[in-house]
Amino acid sequence: MKMNFLKGVFLIAFVTLGVADMSAQSFLKKLKSAAEKVESVTKTVNEVTGGESTEQKSENDSISPKEFLEKAPSYSVKKVTETDSLGNAITNEDGTARYKYLLIDKNGKVCAPNTAKKHLNSALKSGAFILLKVGGGATAGALLGKKFGGSKKGAWIGAGVGAAAGALASMNDIKAVKEQVKLMKECKKVLSAYQNTFTEEGLPMDASVDLSNVDGINFSECEEITKSAADVRAELLASQEEGESLEDVEIPDEA
Repeated sequence: MKMNFLKGVFLIAFVTLGVADMSAQSFLKKLKSAAEKVESVTKTVNEVTGGESTEQKSENDSISPKEFLEKAPSYSVKKVTETDSLGNAITNEDGTARYKYLLIDKNGKVCAPNTAKKHLNSALKSGAFILLKVGGGATAGALLGKKFGGSKKGAWIGAGVGAAAGALASMNDIKAVKEQVKLMKECKKVLSAYQNTFTEEGLPMDASVDLSNVDGINFSECEEITKSAADVRAELLASQEEGESLEDVEIPDEA
């Protein structure tokens, strides 16, 4: 039904524009190919999402490439010197400088690792659906290696897959989304190494570990910042509470 509808729309557009015979045939062939591609993508997405209709998902959870790029999460590990209520640096008992290695989001807030992972996985899922719409190929296929559960309120849970939008996405959209997905996958690798090295409070699990080479990542060269201990506690707690309310989205770590 959807295939016939799309072909009908494309045919009307062709007649209205009054394209010359030869160029019209070429134009119509391209549109027919696009319609078939959209139908194929829709089928793939339905299989991946367990059969939920694209119309239902688009109505409830749709996200455009522009929204995806604007809202995409980003995190970095920073070497933080905490300060007390008077603005003085908090030191170790022997007077030496004390540092915490904390996960900081793009807004400068401390983020709990598990919360960051949930945001990244949900965003990667959204990016995968967008790439399916616009023909992202292997990138989307690798990310959607498993079926996902039902959707939940939130910008990243279950990106919609409106068929018409897929056919009209620009090459710049595709390129930008692919680049952002690549960045988020790299961020996940750093996050994984971070979780295996530091406590949620940002202290090394093993004092003897070489922070200059943790799975090829040099944490010793992290950017150094200063932040009040009160802000660190409040932001970490808020992030932990947020994470508890977020849905788990499975994305293969090796994707």
